[in-house]
Amino acid sequence: MTSRKDQQQYWYDRSVPYRYVSVKAFAEGFAKFHVGEKLDQELGIPFEKGKSHPAALVTQKYALSNWEVFQACFTREKLLMMRTKVVYIFRIVQVWSYQSNIDL
Repeated sequence: MTSRKDQQQYWYDRSVPYRYVSVKAFAEGFAKFHVGEKLDQELGIPFEKGKSHPAALVTQKYALSNWEVFQACFTREKLLMMRTKVVYIFRIVQVWSYQSNIDL
């Protein structure tokens, strides 16, 4: 649903003057329309899980265990650090040299 300002450009019948249609009125009109009624009937039938393929539906809360998620995140962070190791080495040397200048 578009905003009140933008709705007029989608008005279908230009011979009929435009009037704003609220979201509630639009939803009620769609529910009374034959497409809305058919959709309501189709969604009213409960889904039979026994007829579907076992791999089609999720049977566990998460696909990976917490340990596997931790390993994946750690490996990703390690890879990112290895890509930018030059920056890390430069910053360590920079901080070390700054600390050695303060101690003098």
